[in-house]
Amino acid sequence: MRFKYFIVGIAVLVAVALWQVRADQDSGGKKDISAEAANLIKHGDYLVNEVAGCTHCHTPPDAKGQPDRSRALQGATLAFAPKEKTKNWADEAPDITSGGLAGKWGEDQLVKFLTMGVNPDGDKPMPPMPEFHLNARDARAVTLYLKSLPGSKGSKESDKKNKP
Repeated sequence: MRFKYFIVGIAVLVAVALWQVRADQDSGGKKDISAEAANLIKHGDYLVNEVAGCTHCHTPPDAKGQPDRSRALQGATLAFAPKEKTKNWADEAPDITSGGLAGKWGEDQLVKFLTMGVNPDGDKPMPPMPEFHLNARDARAVTLYLKSLPGSKGSKESDKKNKP
């Protein structure tokens, strides 16, 4: 009889040990996912601010004419226009933070816009916005970065537009 209890006890200990090992593996995986997301956000910051220069159009200038960092990527009136009026020229760049387009569009929609060059309505961006064709990883990095920016819930006209 003692042998029976001994076997049951060992089986319970093995089951608990396996459960504990499995729980540790699951929590380790979650740490990797958040680390990967943090790396993508950092990469997105680099792409948006250093490579693509999104701040040039989407950030309003301060009193000295420099990008106003307190309103970064929250939409702005464009300081330039073509010599000859062209069809569908955007006079304003929209808010692309989570308070603007990044909050209105889902992650898949933003990634599609950045990889395929079409917005959720199937339209191409209005000039002077270029039609980007990023790879999927870069598009996801830009998307996660833009969604990480709080933005502003202002009522500016540029915030209401949903086409860049």
